[in-house]
This record gives sequence, structure tokens and C-alpha cells, in this order.
Amino acid sequence: MQIQPSHLPDARPLVDHFLAEAARRRSSDIHVEPAADGYEIKFRIDGLLEAHKTFDKEAGEAVVNRLMIMARLLTYRQDVPQEGRITTAIPITDGTSPAPHVRLELRLSVVPTRHGLRAVVRLPAELVQPRRLADLSLPPPIMAALERFARQDSGLLAVTGPAGSGKTTTVYALLEYMVEHCRGLSIVSLEDPVERDIAGVTQIEITPFGALSYQKALRSMLRQDPQVLALGEIRDAETASLAMQAALTGHRLVCTMHAGSPATAIRRWCEMGMERHQISSAVYGVLTQRLLRRRRGDDYRGRVPVAQFTAMSEPLRQAILADADAAALETAMARQAGFESLRACAAKLVEQGVTDSAEVLRVLGEG
Repeated sequence: MQIQPSHLPDARPLVDHFLAEAARRRSSDIHVEPAADGYEIKFRIDGLLEAHKTFDKEAGEAVVNRLMIMARLLTYRQDVPQEGRITTAIPITDGTSPAPHVRLELRLSVVPTRHGLRAVVRLPAELVQPRRLADLSLPPPIMAALERFARQDSGLLAVTGPAGSGKTTTVYALLEYMVEHCRGLSIVSLEDPVERDIAGVTQIEITPFGALSYQKALRSMLRQDPQVLALGEIRDAETASLAMQAALTGHRLVCTMHAGSPATAIRRWCEMGMERHQISSAVYGVLTQRLLRRRRGDDYRGRVPVAQFTAMSEPLRQAILADADAAALETAMARQAGFESLRACAAKLVEQGVTDSAEVLRVLGEG
């Protein structure tokens, strides 16, 4: 049983308040950050951290301790990282009327720092992210490409981009589309961790440093008659090789990768030691995306994706087999019919007034 240390104030009302406020403001994460003179709580809203409140050191320690108790972590261990889940009921309201309490599952990560424990709470994806493929606001040609992939017999689709670019949201929406529109499929996902339950998908939570790794789970699932496999992320050569083999042997496979562009994703596979002919034969396409804040009058509210999709084509296949570098791969991709770069996609959104040039510069940098 976890007990609140006697020297700390009761932080329950304070924690309940900022959890509810974060949910109301559609925050994806809550940061409780220690400093030399106290603690600060920040909300991540539309991809950016915003300061919410500051506390003295004692109150900040009480907040972290309360979160650890809620997650059933070891409050007496202040020297090691810990992770856990919090199940709680939070009022979801817009501030204009009373709201019912909604039961939510939160993820908590706690890490020791020089000035004390730092805690980050991840709120459920469904609070801030669309669930359906049609609600992602992707460009119509990319929507059509994803729908075609959903009906393929085999092939690998990689969704790439930096952290926080909406990769997992896109994969989840694609899986839900398959469940709804492609009946009778056996769909399995391997995730670290599972961020949202999807009815009709067998979801397996991976423990990268434990007994159940991506490699072990993927090898086992290939023996259980899956038709569609989703991997949270391809990080190493062994997982990449298994994924390529699965795509070549009659499976549809969708994965995420931390890569800045389709060309760099392909080069990463090459550098992992994948055979060029495997890559050129297994890959259906590569989707790269970023998220831009929507412009609403004088403010930003909500986000919209900019995306670039590259399908495997004969010129691209020949470039891969020739071990072309990233620049040559990008040249081959740009020659495809209907090609549109991230910047061209962003420029259209600026023209339409959906976002502005300052936001494009912030996310994509100088062109």
C-alpha cells in the first residue's frame, strides 16, 4: 500500500484539477518538471509545450508523489526511472456546463534528475487525435494510396517522420479502416506501448528490454495466420529483415520509422544490410508526414498534416538496385506522376488559409 509521506501536503485536489484542465485543453502530455527553486507544470498542446503553473519544491514533490501512488509505482525509489499506468475518472468539459466524468487510462513516466523527480503524463490519444482515416485531412491522392494498400494482398507500407508527426495516428486510422472495409482479415499489431484499443485488431504490447521483443513476437505471430501486421517501429536490422520477408510472403505490413523522407527511409534499410532486391520487391510505398498548426484568426488551434507519398515504381526500383544515394532516390521519386513534395503540400495549405508561412518555416525549416 502506498502512503503519502507525512512531510508532503495532500496533492489530490491539485492533481485532479490539472488532469481535468489538461483534458479540457486537449493536451497530449503533461510535464511536471523540477528546477533548483521549485516545480513547473507544462501542457503539450498542438505539439508545443505551454507553461501552466509553478509550485514550490514541496508542492511539486507532492504532485509527483501523488501521480506515482495513482500509478502504483514505488514512491520510496527516487533513484531509478519508473513507468506505470493511471486509470482515473476526469470531467471532460468546455467550461460552459457540467460534464460527466470520463474514465481514462493515462501513462506515467518518472525519471530522477539533479533537482528531483521529473514526471510526464501521456493522455489518451483519442482525446486529441482523429480515429477515422477520412478525418485525418490527408491530401486526396494520399488517401487513395492508403485505401489501395488496405486492399493489397501483400507489401510493406512505411509511415515516416520525426517524433510527434502523427505517424501512430495514421497507422491506427488505417487499421480501423481495414477492420471496417476489409472484412474477414486477421490483423495483429506489435506496439511499444499500446496507445489505443482497436476493436478487431489483436494488439500485443512489446517489452524491448524484456522477454517479449519485436523479433520474438513477430516470429511467433507469423506462425499464427495473420494477414495484416503492424509494427510500432522498425529500429534494427533483424526486425527489418523479418518485416521484409513477411511482406514478400503474402502479408500486408505497415510500420513506422524515424526518417525525414522516403529516400532516407530507403537508405536506412540499405544501411541495415537489407538486400536491394528485397527492398524493391517488398515495399509498397513510403509515407512521410508532419503536423502544422491550423490558423484560427489571430491564434492557432488544432493541427493538420502535410504529407508526401512515394509508391514503388520501376524507375525507383532501378535506383534502389543501383544502390543510389538519397539525392538520386529523391530525383527518381520526383519524376513519378502526381508527385507532390512536403513543401508543395504545405504551400497549398498556406494558399487556402489553413496555416501560415511562419508555421511552415517552424516545422519544415528553410527550403
